[in-house]
Amino acid sequence: MLAQFESWIQEKRQEIENLGYEIDILKSPSDVDRPSLRLDLDSDNYIARITLWDCGECQLEIIDVLSENMVLDEYLEIDANVDFSKVFENFVNKLR
Repeated sequence: MLAQFESWIQEKRQEIENLGYEIDILKSPSDVDRPSLRLDLDSDNYIARITLWDCGECQLEIIDVLSENMVLDEYLEIDANVDFSKVFENFVNKLR
């Protein structure tokens, strides 16, 4: 699932960068019990993160830089055959 997520990030990378975000992709160490992949996004307006664990648990977070208010804080459980574009549609729309 993490490899699929990383592929989705690469597919969406240009679109997200065009919205003014710097992208950082962080992988957990290989020797952890719950491998994960984290997508961190930074712009003048928002700080955002998607954390996906290999088991399908996922945390979505968006914080408004100026107000420091949480714009989105959502926990999901997704399956291996997920369409990431569909699952993360609300997240991406809030970044605009």
